[in-house]
Amino acid sequence: MRVFDIVGFGALNLDELYRVQRLLDDDEGEVVFAGAYPGGSAANTIYALAQLGLRAGFLGAVGDDDAGRALLESFKSVGVDTSGIAIKPKAKTGRALGFIDAQGRRTLYIEPGANSLLRKADIDLSYVARTQFIHMSSFVDEEQWAIQCELVRALSPKTLVSFAPGALLARRGLRVLYPVLKRTHVLFLNRRELELLAHTDDPAIGARSLLKAGPQIIAVTLGADGSYVTDGKRAYRVEAPRVKRVVDTTGAGDAFAAGFLYGLFEERDLKECAELGAQLARAAVGQLGGRLHSVSSRLRQ
Repeated sequence: MRVFDIVGFGALNLDELYRVQRLLDDDEGEVVFAGAYPGGSAANTIYALAQLGLRAGFLGAVGDDDAGRALLESFKSVGVDTSGIAIKPKAKTGRALGFIDAQGRRTLYIEPGANSLLRKADIDLSYVARTQFIHMSSFVDEEQWAIQCELVRALSPKTLVSFAPGALLARRGLRVLYPVLKRTHVLFLNRRELELLAHTDDPAIGARSLLKAGPQIIAVTLGADGSYVTDGKRAYRVEAPRVKRVVDTTGAGDAFAAGFLYGLFEERDLKECAELGAQLARAAVGQLGGRLHSVSSRLRQ
């Protein structure tokens, strides 16, 4: 019997965001603290999907500290089951230090903390045996990637996998990612990650190449240029909704993944899934932090 619709598996971080005038600039300038927000790529996606009514859980690790408790409470507030999250005594919860410029672009620096203490013994295979979907994102260290690969190998063929590798894993190349890619139902990439994996920034050419590695669906987010999605038979270029002001791009791709996956659960067609993803990504760039609130209302806008 299925207990969960979807379970997330990835790093859990507290995002500490700062506003700067420019990124990667030698000029001196003011740095203004913008706030601390629960984060982590898969975690942001799962948080949104729980608000949309999916039964959700999560696998990961936090420290036994205030930041870890805040991340757990954030999940619990929207009904995400946290019993699969390991609490590491005397460890600091992972942290992402983010700098956001005047155009809303951001760069992140990761201090993995408790994420790098996740061990194979922390993962209960019976937990993921009860889900229809598992959504995975990256960790910094090799050991946790090996755990993810082993978990995917142990999954029932009926359990679908969605995968958002991020630049951290995309840099490792197709050969390293293949154990997960060959079982992936939906692969989520941005333009830079596509280039790292497929050696082209053309989404049509890159997606055609990556489909040969195993994914059934490729979804490439292209920022202001929208998105490109294909299952090898159908392909769509979906425009990005108009945005009055980009505040922060943190979590935009995670929001897109949430809308897209929700569309799959609702048995929408490929283009509609991408359009739902675009709606949530639009909402994400209009706020600070990577987690959307009042998600159901965002899909009605």
